[in-house]
Parts: sequence; C-alpha cells; structure tokens
Amino acid sequence: MLHSRTLMAGVFAGSSLLLSLSPAVAQHATPVSIAVPSQKDVAALPLSDMLGDTARGDLTAEIERLVMQDALEAGLGRDVQPSAVRAARIAYAQDLFQPIWTQDGGASLVTLSRRLFDYGLQVDQVVGGSVEQLVERRFGADDDAERARADLEMTAVWLRVAAAVSGGLEDEGRAVASLEHRPARSELTVALRKAGEGDAIGTLEPFEVDNAQYQGLKRALLRYRDIRSAGGWYAVPEGDLVREGDRSDRIPALRARLEAEGYRIGGEAEAPSSAPVERPSVMADPLVEVSMGSPAPYAGEARDQPSDPTLMDAEMVAALKTFQARHGLETDGVLGPKTLAALNESVDSKIDRIVRAMNQWRNQGDLGQRFVWANIPSFTAEGWNEGRREIQMKTIVGQPSRETPIFSDEIEYTVANPKWYVPVSIARRDKLPKLIEDSTYADRKGFAVYERSTGLRVSATAVDWRDPTAASRYRLVQDPGAMNALGELKIIFPNRHSVYLHGTPSRSLFKRANRAFSSGCIRLERPVEMANWLASHDTATSEAQIRQAVASGKNRHIRFGSPIPVHLTYMTVTVDDQGVPNFWRDIYKRDGQIHFVERVAPPEVQTTASIALDSTGPMPAD
Repeated sequence: MLHSRTLMAGVFAGSSLLLSLSPAVAQHATPVSIAVPSQKDVAALPLSDMLGDTARGDLTAEIERLVMQDALEAGLGRDVQPSAVRAARIAYAQDLFQPIWTQDGGASLVTLSRRLFDYGLQVDQVVGGSVEQLVERRFGADDDAERARADLEMTAVWLRVAAAVSGGLEDEGRAVASLEHRPARSELTVALRKAGEGDAIGTLEPFEVDNAQYQGLKRALLRYRDIRSAGGWYAVPEGDLVREGDRSDRIPALRARLEAEGYRIGGEAEAPSSAPVERPSVMADPLVEVSMGSPAPYAGEARDQPSDPTLMDAEMVAALKTFQARHGLETDGVLGPKTLAALNESVDSKIDRIVRAMNQWRNQGDLGQRFVWANIPSFTAEGWNEGRREIQMKTIVGQPSRETPIFSDEIEYTVANPKWYVPVSIARRDKLPKLIEDSTYADRKGFAVYERSTGLRVSATAVDWRDPTAASRYRLVQDPGAMNALGELKIIFPNRHSVYLHGTPSRSLFKRANRAFSSGCIRLERPVEMANWLASHDTATSEAQIRQAVASGKNRHIRFGSPIPVHLTYMTVTVDDQGVPNFWRDIYKRDGQIHFVERVAPPEVQTTASIALDSTGPMPAD
C-alpha cells in the first residue's frame, strides 16, 4: 500500500468518481454499474497511474484500483458531474480504501430505497435498479472485485439520493439549492461514512430543503398516502346546485367524501399533528394500495348519522365552506360544478401535486434569511424572516392571457404615490378602445397625454385614437391620486419582465376567490404594510419614513439599505401555519392534468365505503 500522502495526492488528481445529479438527470437515472477497464486499457496506463497492488486480490486493493482508474465515472457516463468527486475520494482515502459500506449500512440503504417516496422521489427515477441485489452482491459475492464494485455502486446510490433530496450537489458536496447554508465537502464526507456505518437515512437530513413549506408538504405527503391506503374516496354524483336547507340524494355521498379526507362534519377539521408519521420498515410501491393501519389524517371521531341524511344542514355547509377555502373556491357553501370538480379530484392526483410542489422547493434555490414570497395560484404574498412568516396578504395576479411570470429577484426600493406610465401593450389593448368610445375618458381618469417624439403634453380630445399607431405615438401618464391604478405605493425589483408589487384602487376584487385580473404585475391588498415590514428590518430606512412619504401625497422614492430577495412562484399546493395543505386552482394550466374519481358508490354504501380510481378529464370552465 502506498504512503497516505501519495494516496491523497492521487485522490485529488483523479477525475470524477461520483455524481451530482440535476433534477432533470435524476428523472432518467439508469442502474449504476461499474465499468472495469479492460486489460488492454490498464496496460496502456503509465506506471504512475497503476496505483494499488491489484495482484494481491484483496477487497481494499480492488477498491483502490477502481477509485484511481475512474471505473465508476466510465459506468455512469453523462449522468456524472465531476463536482462531487473529491468528497467521495476523500471518504475512501481517509481510511486507506477500506470499504465504506458495512452490513448495517447496507440494510439502512435498502430501507432508504423503500422510503424514497417519503421525499416525493421514485426509486426507478433516482436509483435506477435494485438496491437489495446491490447489497447482496456487496456482501455475498465470492469475488473481491465484484464486492469492490458493489461498494462503490452503493456509494453512488446514496449520493444520487442526496443529490435528488437537496436539488443537486456541487463543489464537493455543497447543495445547488443553497450554497450558503448547505453542507461543505467535509460534511458530505462525514455523512457518507456515517451512512455506510448504518444511518443512510439520518445522514440525509442536512441535505434536505430547510424550508417550512417543504417540510409541511413532506408531512402532508405521508398523510395523503395513508388516505389512499385507507381507500381514498368515491366520486360525488353530478346534479343540480345544492344549497343550505335543500334535500338531495347526493348528500350522503358528499358527507362520505368530506370525511374520507378528514373534514369533520359539525366542527372545524383538526390540524394534522406536526409529529413525524411512523412508517413501516418495508414498503410496497407507494402508488399501490397497501394497508398501514393508520386513520385518515385530522379526521374526527366517528359521528352518528343525521336524522335526515339527505338534508344539506348548517353543519354540512360549514364543512363544505372549509373545503372550498382550502381549494381556492368561493366559500358560499353551495355544491356547484367547481366545488364538485374539486371534490372529485382523486387522492392520487393530490399526491402527485404535493410531490411536484416538493420538487419545486428543491429547485427553488436559496430563499434568503429574509424574503418576500408571492405564490400565484394561492393569490398571496408573504414576508418571511428567519424561518417564520411575519406578514401575509391577498394578491391579484395576471390574467391567464397575461400571466405573471415566475422568477426570483431582489427588492431595491419603493415609490410612494407613484405615477403610472401606461405600457404600450396595455394602452393598445385596454385604453384605446375606451378612448375611441369616449374622448373624455383620459381626463376623467386622471391621464395626461404626451407626444413621445417631443415630450410635449397634448389634449386627449385632439388625438385620433382610431389611428393604429396612436398607442406607440402617445404616452399615457396617470398622476398620483385616488384613481391611480398603482394605488398609494409600489415596490420595485428591476427585472426584464417589468413586473412589480403595487396597490390598487379596486379594493372589491380582493373579496373574490379567483383573483387573476391584472396585466402581469402583482397587486397587494395592503402595500403600505408590506413596505413597512421591509423597512422594519432595514438599516437605511424606517416605517416612519414610509408612512410620512405616503401621507405627503407626493411622488417619493425610498431606497432600502440592503436588497431583499423576492420569489414569484407557481405552486398549486401550499401548507398553512397548522400544516394543513391547501390545493389551489391551476389558473394557468401549468401543473398538468387533474385526475378525477369517476366511480360512484351504490346508495347503500355511500356513507361507509370509499375508493380511489383515477381517470383523466378536463376541469370545468370558469
């Protein structure tokens, strides 16, 4: 065996050994297989590269040979990124190429592979092969070379999972999702060793997304899998509108459907426990029905059936309103077509949506210690600081024909009593038809008209608004005031989309459940409160400055001392402070097809049985 310093030099000099998978690559993972160089290839190597005494035939020498000759990289091909190689090489070299994986480690790796769906991951997409067979080769093969290959393959499996869980590893173990707060190379090396000793699951914790939403979704995933294991639910039959006080043969099916998901008829649904859900050590395919013996989450105790099971009574209406609120619907307590569609979404479809949201958080990147999060489908904007939500409000987002874009940026300043310089596209689509119909529209709404070529103000009644070039020849500017479309304040994060946060005089729109009415910018329910929150954590400005600027009625710019990250996302599942999931409407049709339950229970079993049978169909039109 070579001197340890020589070994370490060889470790750092070699090319990529182990991988850092991007989410896209993880979707097409292939079984890990060590490609051993041929005798011809080995003979062609310089003597300095032929490290290790392969003639001895022991396991350590075989591992050393494979590490130094990059056999794993050859086997993984394009799936391998070189940035995680050093951590794995160090892990082997630190113990002079002793195998990393013990029998306890192998057993924990098998358990991890069976629990991947706890993280919203699929074995075939991340691992690409049978971990049980791999472990059997590691400890059961007669040939040292075969056992050495299996040890490296087990290391590759664990790193594949770590990369998938974290959203990708780079720079010897740091996670793409958060370069500042993720483990460094030495931590990855230690974690790999501990995994090999028997803690393949626990060692992943530092690599998981440290985000309250992600962790809440992870718990919700386990609970909805339990609902599926309990049978899911039958569809509620179609029919006429059902309001409070009505009688309908569909009410028993509605009651069974709500209770199957945990809605308590006659009381607010209980919040799911924040305690971890115990999982069996051996788990079948997560999308195949299995029995776990767990009740539906946050379900109340069994209740006596009402004296008239066909009556839409006040208790049923209250439960239905809670359901509607958690699905982005008008909370009118009426069983109508949109509510029926949400009720008949299958449990598998909801599981798929939770998994997609978890993956979005993994790919989101570092949110920052303090940030603003505006999620489009939930019509909400929130301010977070040190892992806690400190402010939340309703929003109005872009219409489906003028979608609010998804991106992250940094808030730099705010403008009190802003002027609105109407973009050409909005002037052409929205303002010109009104100006053509009524030449006094501009004056009545507080718009000044300027000729773009000269900058001179002109009378709106003197312009031929029927001219197709009018929108590009003239600029509409709305002064601050009660009619100003931007309200009393706007919050700016310069970007190529020209999107920002701002107020609005159209306050009544915030009462609506579906609030996709803007031309792309995000209107805030309480913009001054959001600016005050930003100022409360800032060193260069204060809440008092914000309030004084707004009260002045004058156009004033206030720059923050430090940029504040802002994230505009499109996630159709979020969790509230109690960990209860909310399933929002896919207003831009970006989240894939919604799957529906179509089988309706026979009347005699509607109040006791449930099932999850999927089919795919369109959402009803708004």
